[in-house]
Amino acid sequence: MPAKTGIQRRTTRKCSIQHNPWMPPPRNLSLRLSCGWHDGLFSVMRMLYMKLKKILISLLFLCWAHLTFADTNFASRPDVQAFIDQMCHHYHFKKSELVYVFNTVRIHKQVIQQVFKPVEDNPWYTYQMIFITESRIHQGVKFWDKHRAALAAAEKKYGIPASLIVATIGVETKYGKHTGDYRVLDALSNLAFSSSRRAPFFRSELKDFLLLARENHLDPLRMKGSYAGAIGFPQFMPSSYRHYAVAYADKAHPDLSRNANDAIISIANYYKQHGWQTSQPIAVPAIVHGSNYRQMDTPITLPTKSLLHYGFTPHSHETVEKLNLIKLEDKKHDEYWIAFHNFDVIKLYNTSDLYAMAVYQLSYYIDRTRKRIL
Repeated sequence: MPAKTGIQRRTTRKCSIQHNPWMPPPRNLSLRLSCGWHDGLFSVMRMLYMKLKKILISLLFLCWAHLTFADTNFASRPDVQAFIDQMCHHYHFKKSELVYVFNTVRIHKQVIQQVFKPVEDNPWYTYQMIFITESRIHQGVKFWDKHRAALAAAEKKYGIPASLIVATIGVETKYGKHTGDYRVLDALSNLAFSSSRRAPFFRSELKDFLLLARENHLDPLRMKGSYAGAIGFPQFMPSSYRHYAVAYADKAHPDLSRNANDAIISIANYYKQHGWQTSQPIAVPAIVHGSNYRQMDTPITLPTKSLLHYGFTPHSHETVEKLNLIKLEDKKHDEYWIAFHNFDVIKLYNTSDLYAMAVYQLSYYIDRTRKRIL
């Protein structure tokens, strides 16, 4: 079980309300200043305030325009034209329709910045404080209770623990509260036709997005998602949406953006299809002896005997030929964990060790808290 809770208790601070210098003075104050010799001073102050207000509004508008603007000639770019021709040739789209769609693309320069500066770049102690909190744990318990029928059905059919499904949604979107404000079309188009080395991946996802919209009768101009083009409660990329999304009720198409039950079943299906082993462990803390461990790099996969040689012993007595050793950076002392096959399955959702550990630990605390309440 996790070695430490990492639960961050929030403290409430008393603070006094201060007047914002950029806002006009309160009405009663304005009346007092308008009497007698204060008239001139008040007029000067008001004039300065109005000028400052106009300057600030202009600056904000310029910043916004610099970061986001519509490129009405986006479809005329040679790389976009080539993509449109491929979609028409291989998937029988109408060229005029795709030209119309791509000419609505808005350029978001911050999208590429966010993709290459993910939260997973933080050390573990920072990452843990973001995702393993009392608030997120208790919200997870409430989400579980609200959707217990779908979670029970998913666990029975796919063998995926309900706590893990809840934790995945908790880490991804805080139980559906933060599913993204970007148009998926904009996010994927910005990345697909960039100079990034990952542009081919996002072009493939853009292809799947257009196919998804057509297959599920969705409006590609309205669908919202993350800065990377991930969609809905589970933040599925379009390719995952097409291949792993499942409808909970008897209906034609799953809706991952608005239907939490569809998201629950779809996450269970995703983990099962990627090799989840029911009733098998995810990770355990490692006990470290001696100083031989300093000679090795992490993460690393080694035979069990080699890990013992370097001074690592798991808390449990799992007998596996090869084990994965991961190191989590803490403020004072690094944590070492031994990860099993199911940990790697979680990493197929997101390749970061930090992500997989956050999902695992959050699932553990949600499950424990719910059992205590019941």
